[in-house]
Amino acid sequence: MAKIIVVRHAESVANAEGIYQGQTFDTGLSPLGKKQARALAVKLSLFRINRVFASPLKRTKETAEVIAKKLGKKVETSAEIIETNHGVWEGKDKKWIKQNYSDLMNLWMSSPSQTTFPEGEKFNETVDRVKKFFFSHSWKGVSLVVTHDNVIRILICLACGIPIDAMWNAYLEPAAISIFRVTGINGTKKFEIIVLNETSHLKNLHANITKHAL
Repeated sequence: MAKIIVVRHAESVANAEGIYQGQTFDTGLSPLGKKQARALAVKLSLFRINRVFASPLKRTKETAEVIAKKLGKKVETSAEIIETNHGVWEGKDKKWIKQNYSDLMNLWMSSPSQTTFPEGEKFNETVDRVKKFFFSHSWKGVSLVVTHDNVIRILICLACGIPIDAMWNAYLEPAAISIFRVTGINGTKKFEIIVLNETSHLKNLHANITKHAL
């Protein structure tokens, strides 16, 4: 039986500034985010992690590298767990998005599976590559995956057997830890949530997510 520890990247500069990120607008960690990454490293050193995977974007890779250094592991990157390409929304704040794309924002919040981002991607394309990553790997022992909000929400929906459109019901913080048990092989794999959004390691390092765009 294998386990996957899935971590949302620590707070990025764009998070702190309330700017929508994705693939093309990519910032590193904020000062708070760097402290969160160090706290994650200490917490995760308690686990016998054998592999560390991360999205290749700055905010995820920077988080993963802090952890991997503490663990004495190397970071393996995969574009399959990169954040959604939000197209023209990237680099903009929520106010601008609501003023210019209010209908699309409403659709995104109610039916992400039906959402296509102008100059970006269909959200279902994100879903497909996330499924490919988690279902195609031969998970053994304990693996760490450092990735993004949307990616983790998709995995939660897969684990719970609920529609993707229910993904906003989950509460996820930057630098939070979730743990999934993996059973079965290949196309028969099943994912079970053991821990969701565990943040005891953050103590006084919680981000103010009300200011975040995503």
